[in-house]
Amino acid sequence: MLDVDAERLSPAGGRAYRGRAYRRSGGQPVDQRRPLVIAVAFAGAIVLGVIIGLVTAPGGRTTPQVVPTTAAPPAEVQPAMDPASWEGSRQPGTPHQMMVREQDRLAFSASLAAALRKTAGAERLTAADVVIPQGKLFYGAVEGRDSASDEYWAVGLAQVTGVPAANPHVWKRTRDSPWKPVVDGPGACDSLPPALFTAWKGRPALCSGA
Repeated sequence: MLDVDAERLSPAGGRAYRGRAYRRSGGQPVDQRRPLVIAVAFAGAIVLGVIIGLVTAPGGRTTPQVVPTTAAPPAEVQPAMDPASWEGSRQPGTPHQMMVREQDRLAFSASLAAALRKTAGAERLTAADVVIPQGKLFYGAVEGRDSASDEYWAVGLAQVTGVPAANPHVWKRTRDSPWKPVVDGPGACDSLPPALFTAWKGRPALCSGA
């Protein structure tokens, strides 16, 4: 006890303020500010975590996603339809032979050119490069339950500039959709509704590809 008191009270030794804290640390000085520094660092980490959570939360600001759009088909492949002659006396499944209009012929050429641009790599192909000879095209329709479900079909031969064409070609559309090539080559006519062969008075000879 005398040694401790002397150490605590001796002004000459320069150790008057060490006392018991000095002895408990094994003779090394104790930094009384250390707990405060740890507390401040801990609080800072909490605040930083809260800020990060707010920024990355679903309700925060996010990068808008771009939704891909589908381009509308060219008007030339979706010509306006004339009023159906069977409207008012509809019998679903009944076939009809249709008259080929110039806008229909253009639609067949344009839609086939568009398809070949994708499948044959003919990027510069246009409707003018697709020729459907006269007398080499059959066009018909099959009645549906209503005008929206009426089906229109065509089969024909095509001469395509710079691209070997697998004849014959079959196209299809409904009243509210564009013409699209659906199949080509030998056996293409097998995809046609058999009822159309009745309206056409038999299976067209061009179904053989010639």
